[in-house]
Amino acid sequence: MNLFLQSRMAAIIALLVLLTSLPIQASASSSIRASIPQFPLSINGQKLDQAYSKYPFLFYRDITYLPLTWNHLQALGLESEWSDDEGLKIWTNQNFPPPIHESPVEQDVSGKRNGSVDYAAKAAGWPIRLNQTAIDNAVEPYPFITFRDVTYMPLTWRNVHDLLQIDIRWSEADGLHLIGGQHIISSLIGDDDRSLYFYSMLSADPAKSMLKIDKTFNHVEWMGQKALKEMTGKAAAPSSPYAGKPAEVQRKGRDLYYGGMNVYTLTDADVWESADWGAPVHTYTEFRAGEGAAILSVNIRLPLPVIGPNYGSTYTFLIRGGQVTELKDFNQKIDRVIPNPDGTVWIASARLPSRSGYIGGSARVALLDREGKLHLVNELLDEADVMALGLNNSGLANPAGPDGSLYVVLLGRSKDDFTVKDSDGLYELKTSLQTVRLSKQVSGEYYLDKNRSIFVQQANNTLVNELTGASKTWFDHELAQLKPAAQ
Repeated sequence: MNLFLQSRMAAIIALLVLLTSLPIQASASSSIRASIPQFPLSINGQKLDQAYSKYPFLFYRDITYLPLTWNHLQALGLESEWSDDEGLKIWTNQNFPPPIHESPVEQDVSGKRNGSVDYAAKAAGWPIRLNQTAIDNAVEPYPFITFRDVTYMPLTWRNVHDLLQIDIRWSEADGLHLIGGQHIISSLIGDDDRSLYFYSMLSADPAKSMLKIDKTFNHVEWMGQKALKEMTGKAAAPSSPYAGKPAEVQRKGRDLYYGGMNVYTLTDADVWESADWGAPVHTYTEFRAGEGAAILSVNIRLPLPVIGPNYGSTYTFLIRGGQVTELKDFNQKIDRVIPNPDGTVWIASARLPSRSGYIGGSARVALLDREGKLHLVNELLDEADVMALGLNNSGLANPAGPDGSLYVVLLGRSKDDFTVKDSDGLYELKTSLQTVRLSKQVSGEYYLDKNRSIFVQQANNTLVNELTGASKTWFDHELAQLKPAAQ
């Protein structure tokens, strides 16, 4: 995404992040001369009437300024609060369900036409916080300003993208475009040969329960509750031969036996029973791990009422050549065990959801080599999370390619202390344990479809085809006005 620096008579000259301008001391009493931008502006697809706007965008020191009116804040999914003691606070709306903007932004227009002369504004003289980050307006190279009793925010990359998570785009044909607060396209359900399917946030309308979006991004249509039920049923049905199956395990006292071998002895914690909820629930899953080998997963969970996921305790064992080896690096749910053409075997766990996102360090990948030695990729790459794509796609039989390679996403966090590293991105992971970086990480949820194409679902109803570079954004008001398909 490119952010422009444009003088009144010049085109874009650089990305904003490359600015090296020295700070300017700005006080509340200092006068600032600003002009009205001479290029188109829009918010969420709606062109703005700058000529008759009561609070027009302004242009100061080659930076565009956004008037923080109630209409603009609401349209961009922002909330605000003012007090004499703490000044102005602006934050991203985190309500769920999120607000849906079924109409374009309402513009503040007046009967008086704005002229082409410069206007007098002032630097804001009160505390300002953006999503809990304090702005020192006195030393900002592009200070917050006031005009017609409204605070204006400079549309710097840091303010807009980094702190408020708003998309800002520029083109010579369409000018400057702000996108925020768009939520109708909810989480992805699954795909078929031609389309991707998403839950809808317009839950009040049964005819608009699911969105079907062509993988070329050229066509979108609404589907009803019946189609949603059919699609969710397909997505929930395990179809991969590498997803494991229930295992036959015998318990004798505290000993668990699989294939006649003692694999585990239950501890006191494993057999503790709740007076109200009863004995622990055991789940046994087996995976084929190449010729003559298997992986057994033992999950023990107390049926207690808890807030959030209840994963219990998981123990994982490799059974190979008559030997039992505990795989302590996989003391959690395994999603896929994939034998490869060269005799190696992938073992992979997807990220575990938590109450507020995901459990850091839970996305794991390991390679079992032909000699039976386990290589944890997280350890080799010093990555807390190695997210193998396609693990949760029931329509994708094998997430690995014909040569056994996986697509993985690294978050760029060190395994031991989550220190930030410059390693985030999309990679191809080969069975030789070599990695090829395909791109820097794109924010959003990655999805490997049944044809092994990679799609990224980003904020603001935006989809990206990571392998082709194609992208498309749909606005709430466009989708809300789209009539559903015949049911």
